[in-house]
Amino acid sequence: MTAPSPQSAPVPAERLVVVGSGGRPYREYSFQSLQARYTLSAVLSAEPTWQREYLDSYIVADLSDPLAIADAVLSLAGPGNPSVAVLTWDETAVEATAEAAAKLGLPQLSAEAARHCRDKYATRSLMSDAGLGAVRHRLVTDADQAVAAADEFGYPVVLKPRALAGSIGVTRADDESQVREAFALADGAAFATLPTGHGILVEEFLDGPEISIDSAVHDGAVHIVHIARKRLGFTPYFEEVGHLVAASYDEPWTDEVRALVTGAHRVLGVTTGVTHAEVRLTSRGPRLIELNARLGGDLIPFISAFATGIDLVRAAAELAFGRLPDLTPTRDLTAEIRFVYSGTDGHARALDLTAAAAVPGIAHTAVLAEPGDRLLLPPRQAIPRLAALVAVGPDEGACGQALDRAEAVVDRTTDPLRETEADA
Repeated sequence: MTAPSPQSAPVPAERLVVVGSGGRPYREYSFQSLQARYTLSAVLSAEPTWQREYLDSYIVADLSDPLAIADAVLSLAGPGNPSVAVLTWDETAVEATAEAAAKLGLPQLSAEAARHCRDKYATRSLMSDAGLGAVRHRLVTDADQAVAAADEFGYPVVLKPRALAGSIGVTRADDESQVREAFALADGAAFATLPTGHGILVEEFLDGPEISIDSAVHDGAVHIVHIARKRLGFTPYFEEVGHLVAASYDEPWTDEVRALVTGAHRVLGVTTGVTHAEVRLTSRGPRLIELNARLGGDLIPFISAFATGIDLVRAAAELAFGRLPDLTPTRDLTAEIRFVYSGTDGHARALDLTAAAAVPGIAHTAVLAEPGDRLLLPPRQAIPRLAALVAVGPDEGACGQALDRAEAVVDRTTDPLRETEADA
């Protein structure tokens, strides 16, 4: 699973310590890219499995503990090693890694900036205080408060957990009964070790399509690498079912989006690292959904390399060493990823993607569900995907046609749930 890279180089003495991992289908390409350039170590929450072949060394530690991470990095670096850097793309470890890097005096975004990005209420409040694409919002702790906020803003509204990820628990509500249902969903949502119980955010609904913007930030200067079109599904939920990256965009909103994203970095205090911003192109202009102080997920950096030739994973590592990476595009293509879902709740079967991979224009396929995995369609389960398909072509139309043909030959059948699981 190798994305195109500008060039490979012999492994030098520089040691890069990655904090956290992520699942193999979604993050193996990152380990492959980094191993080709650095001596690669990791601080992991559990013993490595597939990651082991990419690592020179590793330590298992509590990824929520900055001191544990700092101690692990020092141990992995070895005595007197000046050429060491630390990097994470794990949303659950962003704050702790920032604090650990600060203790070690290593380049990284500040712990305060990490908190500003992780806390959606803090993001909204700081953006509003700065008068930068303000969005009406209110933090609530019960359903009655949520209804009161919705009545004040006007319907529809969006409810979301304060500090989760992956659009988990995010729902559009069109009336009072839906607000109460959405509050219950958001209040009960959870994602790994991310914090819960700190309130639910009610926001005015933002119309228009959604895009994402990946940037490399060095000494406070924001260098936008690409703008991606986000594909959403399973309305009224905001399941991300695909993404499209083109090497360049010439749209009426481009300058406004660049100004908004650059301003968001300044307001939230993000001065270094690769970031992933999400923006709605509303009828009143672009509005920030969130700014993530890490590499984008969903294989977006992977497909970006197909479209632009820029290796965002390598860029993140260079920034972690305090250097501005080369961000010169070497490709002018379009790449799109589409996630395949089953048609009903069920248990995944063994999936053969050979026919899909053979479709002209398909550059990569990946099975995301193991046989027997229980898959419940949104909102009952977060990201219940069967497979990922990646197309590369000259434009959006060519990618869409290839993906349609590839998806048509994927068997999306699942085995039925047992009776005891139906209402679980």
